[in-house]
Amino acid sequence: MATTSPRERPPLALAPAPASAADGPRVDQGEADRLYGEALAAARRAARVATDLERIAGVAPQPGWQLAATSVRRAEAGLRAAAEAIPELPLDVPPADRHRAIVLGPLSIDRLRRIAFWGGSALALTRLEFDLLVALAERPGEVVSKADLMRRVWGYSGRVTRTRTVDSHTSRLRRALLDAGSGATTIVNVWGVGYRLAVAESGDAA
Repeated sequence: MATTSPRERPPLALAPAPASAADGPRVDQGEADRLYGEALAAARRAARVATDLERIAGVAPQPGWQLAATSVRRAEAGLRAAAEAIPELPLDVPPADRHRAIVLGPLSIDRLRRIAFWGGSALALTRLEFDLLVALAERPGEVVSKADLMRRVWGYSGRVTRTRTVDSHTSRLRRALLDAGSGATTIVNVWGVGYRLAVAESGDAA
């Protein structure tokens, strides 16, 4: 989904001014959420079709069944990736209140509007990447274990054994921060334990 990039908006502390009609078409959060849900629903439908095709491919001699099943599985993966890529959009609400914000040097996070800035650049984050950034920013400088992140961001309960999901999303979050101008060590991987957010000149977290 193509949207107008807010890369040049002012940082959170200054709060961007409301857009006027002259700013061009807007995409609101409701539409973004609708498209996110429709992409996931399409992925689930594709998964059901792929399962049926795989079942038939297991008993039918024609190779076309397996080719069709493989193609639909790829379509399912593409739809899930598309849903995950849909960014959070700022809501049309009054200027940011510091009591709902985390400000750590150049990093500003508005938890209510679900938007984050590095300096003057808005970060293009997916839902999970934003939640991961908040989980790390609420404990700046501390090592947050992968198990804690799985419970906080993904809602896992009980013993957590598979944490490669954390690694992949953290890698994408680090890339988003780098693209916005952060240093290479903003998110530090503490091998075998978890991750630590390292931001110079940290402010207070609300």
